[in-house]
Amino acid sequence: MGAFATVAISLLSVGCSSVKIDEGTYPVGVMLPLSGEDSEAAREVLRGMEMARDEINSSGGVSGVKMSLVLRDMAAKDFDFVDTFNALRRSGVKVLNIGFDKEVILRHKAISGCDDIFVNYLCTYPPVTIGSKNSTRIFLNGAQQGDIMASAVDADQKGERQLVIMNVDNFYGKSNADYLSFCLKTDKVKIYRDVFGSAEKDFDIFSTQIKRLWAEYVFYVGNGATLPDFVSSLAKCGYDKAVVANCGFLNFNFVPPNSLELLRIETLFQQGKLKGEVSRRFAANYKMKYAKDASWMAACGYDSIVLLARAASKQRFNPASMRGFFSNMKCEGAMGSIEFDASADTTMQIELVRQK
Repeated sequence: MGAFATVAISLLSVGCSSVKIDEGTYPVGVMLPLSGEDSEAAREVLRGMEMARDEINSSGGVSGVKMSLVLRDMAAKDFDFVDTFNALRRSGVKVLNIGFDKEVILRHKAISGCDDIFVNYLCTYPPVTIGSKNSTRIFLNGAQQGDIMASAVDADQKGERQLVIMNVDNFYGKSNADYLSFCLKTDKVKIYRDVFGSAEKDFDIFSTQIKRLWAEYVFYVGNGATLPDFVSSLAKCGYDKAVVANCGFLNFNFVPPNSLELLRIETLFQQGKLKGEVSRRFAANYKMKYAKDASWMAACGYDSIVLLARAASKQRFNPASMRGFFSNMKCEGAMGSIEFDASADTTMQIELVRQK
């Protein structure tokens, strides 16, 4: 608690006075792990953002002002969150995108005290926008995923049941697994939890224990990179029930063993089910530019910049009032239908899909 208090003081001690925007550009900050283990997902987000920026500028900018993206690599060895955050504010950045989960979970309460900057959290941490008047989330919501994952369990089934939750051993995994546990817990449910490393390859020791418990469902909460190895290990150990997985930042296509059932959260965007003009146009333009299909991460990046530009223009560049643009708003984006609640948090078009 003491460490967090120190962070809060250091963030707010610089002051939250307004900062003048350079006359030639509207700078939008982007803090992402552009190197390291999450760099692939981060660069997908950035590609979508760059496409949105280029479209906005070619159409006259944000209320006539050209937009620029000010990038900072959160995975760089010399990166310091507080110094970078305050430096961006002093340079004139009034809109900032922060991803993915580690720094967000640590800092979001302190950031909420700054009324000179509006923040889009590119993270799944369930309560991130609650109690924060200067933020929104244009990204998948961990609470929405948890609700859908929990729906895989038949609530009407009689008798006791055993469930296992396996989550990656970091802030992202723990926070989403905590919420999932809350969704699954009833008087007749026993939940067993364990954690695995972000680069785990050998899951046999976990699979052996899961087989011994003979859980009805095994829930996987991770970035997706380890899911194929995890499922293969379970099948090899003789587990033949159901695995339910979250969407994750990295979605690898693989064929699961026939001996068990794999259910996974997927976006309707990645399934190609969206028929809206924005989604279809973005997907086509992305493929033309990069010679590959766009991921949902890129679509979220695109929607983030488009919607933040609209909010800035509508609210006359005042970050203190931008939350009002998002609260209780519904719109169509690259990710399809996006709904914002009163706290400017999102639900997006996702569903639980049986993998074959």
